[in-house]
Amino acid sequence: MLDLEDSGRQIGKKLLSLLLALAMFAGLALPAMAEEPVTIEFWYSFENQMVEQIMTVIAAFEEANPGIKVKPTYAGSYNESNQKLLAAHAANAVPAVQQTVQTSIATFAENGVLAPIDQYIAANNDDMSVYAKGMYEAYSYNGQQYGVPAFCSVCPTMYYNKTFATNEGIEIPKTWEEFDAFLRKATVKDENGNTTRYGCSFAGWGSAYFGPIFWENGVEAFEDDEMTKTGLGSEKAVNVIKMLKGWVDEGLVKWCYGTNASTNMRQSLIDGTSFAVFHTCAVYSVYQPALANNGYEVGVAFPPSGEKTIADLGGSGLTIMAKATEAQKEAGYKFIRWLTQPEGNLVVIKATGYMPVTTECLESEGCKEWVVANPELKNLYDHMDDVYAAPASPVWSDIATKWSDGLAQIFLEGVDVETGVENMIEAINEILADM
Repeated sequence: MLDLEDSGRQIGKKLLSLLLALAMFAGLALPAMAEEPVTIEFWYSFENQMVEQIMTVIAAFEEANPGIKVKPTYAGSYNESNQKLLAAHAANAVPAVQQTVQTSIATFAENGVLAPIDQYIAANNDDMSVYAKGMYEAYSYNGQQYGVPAFCSVCPTMYYNKTFATNEGIEIPKTWEEFDAFLRKATVKDENGNTTRYGCSFAGWGSAYFGPIFWENGVEAFEDDEMTKTGLGSEKAVNVIKMLKGWVDEGLVKWCYGTNASTNMRQSLIDGTSFAVFHTCAVYSVYQPALANNGYEVGVAFPPSGEKTIADLGGSGLTIMAKATEAQKEAGYKFIRWLTQPEGNLVVIKATGYMPVTTECLESEGCKEWVVANPELKNLYDHMDDVYAAPASPVWSDIATKWSDGLAQIFLEGVDVETGVENMIEAINEILADM
């Protein structure tokens, strides 16, 4: 008697063998079993106003790349994130992708924390010339690319009270030679000679904000290609310091430094006790509505020019960790490129004030519409190629701290210029000697 179940098994085996033979003969591959998605942890340091928008971009990425899952994790401030990353690297427990400030690239690259992305660029035939040159080069070190710019700002951006400027006929200076006359017209003092409105407040707590004043006036951070000799004590540097000190001493400029310096400087523009401030373009979304609430219109300008037209690159980029798995590195590369495509870049721009990082984004219809709605930002976007990174030295952060501390002593604590510069350079040389 015929066993139907056994017969069915025999027919099934023959049919499977036939299919396998046909597939081999035709050079075809049978459908693969579904694989588990690759999970990449993404450490970010965004401020609160950006988080919701970035999560939307991540969701869109996952929908377009169903084989990749992103685990976003708040890692604290940039400094906190960097400390955590070094510990995670030592413990072999790294994320796949980190939001990284460019001033950390040299240090992380030197210590093998970051993975170069050149092979992934080549494998995908990506045209990286679409990135703004200075922004892109900030994420390279010793001839290798370690990331891409993503959340980039112009430092310093000159914010000013456009309502005051219009009502009082004050023109915004385009050069440092014009700045003294501007300050004298924009500063307001009472009958006793006390300043009631500063012509400008400077962010003295970070070299990204005050450094370009020196670079534009011909100062070099280092006098040699090996970056072993600082130029921050040169004659040109001393002349800039004397210029700034003269304005501070006259009550034309407020040098903001110390506890709550950023908050206090920001508030001074909002309430009209500073005509202008030098800050980051990343807080445009804070200044614009805050001034509007007080009946003022905000103005935005690229910093004045001198021997050079240049601003420092602020903000951060995206990097991939060397100890991530190869699958995570490949997925991480897709993710960092996604975040810098026009759609992703525009989400960041609209939530903050960060810059377009590619010509693709700048020329997109969405960005053009954004500029029409926020015409002051064109004054920055016209200078995308004038934004460059701080020196790619592993000890630049330490040097910048000594620099800002030294300037604060000269401007705020009564230390004379010669003594202050001498002490500052001595401290910087000790850092360089320990390299």
